[in-house]
Amino acid sequence: MDNGDLASGSGSGPDMRKKLKSDDSVNDSVNDCEDDSVSDCEDDCENDCEGDFEDDCEEDFEDDCEEDEEMEEDNLPSTAEKVKDSHNAMAKWFMSSGINPNTIKTASFAKFMRLMNPNLPLSASLVEKEVLEIHEECREKAKKFLKDFQGKLTLSYEWLLLRSSEFIKGPILHEDFVCMTAHFIDDNWKVRKWILGYTTDQSIPLDDIYVHHFRTAVQGFEIESKVSTILLPCHEDFDEKTVDAIRKCIEEKGNSSIIPPVFVVHCCADLFRLMADDMYSALRWGMYEELRMLVGWGRCLSEPTWNVTLHHLQLAVDMKNEDAFSKDEIYDDYDKPSDEEWIQIQTFCKLGGCIYKVAKELFEEGYTTSNVYFHLLAELKVMLNQELVGADSDYFLRKARTMLKMFDKYWNDMFLVLAIASVLDPRFKMKYIEFYCSKKIDNDEGGSKAETVLDYLRNLYARYAASEICQKPICPVATIDSEEEEEDDDEEEEDYYGEGEEGEREAQKAKEEEKKKPDAYEGFVLFQEFLKFEGSARVLEESELDSYLKEPVLEWSKDFIALEWWKEESQKYPILSRVARDILSIPISRATSYEAYVTDKREPPEFVLSMEPKVANAMMCGKSWLRL
Repeated sequence: MDNGDLASGSGSGPDMRKKLKSDDSVNDSVNDCEDDSVSDCEDDCENDCEGDFEDDCEEDFEDDCEEDEEMEEDNLPSTAEKVKDSHNAMAKWFMSSGINPNTIKTASFAKFMRLMNPNLPLSASLVEKEVLEIHEECREKAKKFLKDFQGKLTLSYEWLLLRSSEFIKGPILHEDFVCMTAHFIDDNWKVRKWILGYTTDQSIPLDDIYVHHFRTAVQGFEIESKVSTILLPCHEDFDEKTVDAIRKCIEEKGNSSIIPPVFVVHCCADLFRLMADDMYSALRWGMYEELRMLVGWGRCLSEPTWNVTLHHLQLAVDMKNEDAFSKDEIYDDYDKPSDEEWIQIQTFCKLGGCIYKVAKELFEEGYTTSNVYFHLLAELKVMLNQELVGADSDYFLRKARTMLKMFDKYWNDMFLVLAIASVLDPRFKMKYIEFYCSKKIDNDEGGSKAETVLDYLRNLYARYAASEICQKPICPVATIDSEEEEEDDDEEEEDYYGEGEEGEREAQKAKEEEKKKPDAYEGFVLFQEFLKFEGSARVLEESELDSYLKEPVLEWSKDFIALEWWKEESQKYPILSRVARDILSIPISRATSYEAYVTDKREPPEFVLSMEPKVANAMMCGKSWLRL
């Protein structure tokens, strides 16, 4: 703004210029102070980065010993305690936010902390020490929680690999990690995801490399009898022999009345990626870049996700269908795909579009429970079958068959557990499974698969019903009606036994005497045999499962939340609600949201790459357990 601009405004003239001059002098003074402060801080930080900062921290501990003794006499926190508490708080902050403790050594962070509290010495090594202590303390709490937890878990395995270090700042000590995660629904009907191990650089024999991580997780947390499902990558190394070995190391010993005792679920993010990659790999190298120049969809990412690639190729197909490349002379100078290559691109878009339609629902709509997985994956199989029937070229026919073969390989392994989860959705129950089997989509003759699902669910329910713990609801819902009923029961009890402590004593005495009465029928051998004989052929009362299946299905609603429904119905179905909780907690993918579309293995977060293995493990696991 020039003087002419100033003169045109209100308050113009000598007084205004005088004021501006005065303000400038004040601003110069403030700026000088800031420059001095910044330069002083930068000098301090440079010294800190050379190691003086941590040396000063150790010297401060020695100088403050005498002050600590005096403060202890006054029952006040000592300087050492304050410093430890500060490092502990910093460690929790770093763990919850995913910040490398070495951030303390950077000049900008050191300057920030000096401005906040010049008298507080900070050390990266002390923060790492606190991280390890917090991890160990929380790990014991997590271990106790899982041991006492009266539910089932899913254990997932994931190998994360750094693919490009071009844009990574700082040293890289490790480029790959194995993440073992426990998935479950707690007693408050909340979905939980706890990292039990985040390890790297371990000397593990190649023939035991996969089983080792499962064995370490289940034995370290003593959860052998708690794992009902394993979530595995769609990888050729996880063959039948490897899966059996994993099952063997985690199955509950001596209790295998349910076959299979441990379900196997394959990561759908991996499955969809493999299906898309099989089609994309058939395209000529460089074609994607040529199409980018032709269509002009913007800068080409180094590794676009497969859904983005699908979107870009669909734009090119749409323009070709509109004959845009022939109508406008501007496209004459660009390289264009041949007719055979256009068939490959159109095949990718058609079949990839089917995959994306289902993937969008699975990964982007926020579903967290397994009740929706069956009908969505069944929809994908139907769409692929329809595309196969309508194939208009040999290439398309081959690719459609390949897609179905890849899908069926994993669909058959997951069919049973996903079908059970669908039955436990009150919008479907057995109706959808019977309907699906009636279509003979899997060449199921006579609906035998539907019968298998129901038989397995009955067997599973019976196993839960045999446990005394399962007779009570997980999380009783307090309502006015139930409170009134309890009050009525209390009043009736008082009328019978009397009031106050005397009535309670009489009631207790009556119960004890009732227990002491001998039951002569217990010694009647023939009669006891009759009870066993007669009881094996009858049902005393309708089971919760039968009652649930007999009731009509709920009206379809896309916004239906299964966990909320089962939480409310847990009073009515205390046993079946426990079955539902454990089955609904099974995830369908290790990656969620847009991370599920990556074209290769997911990468570890950048902040763990430069950490020692123990610290990286403590940071990643501790973040899950901090609330404990």
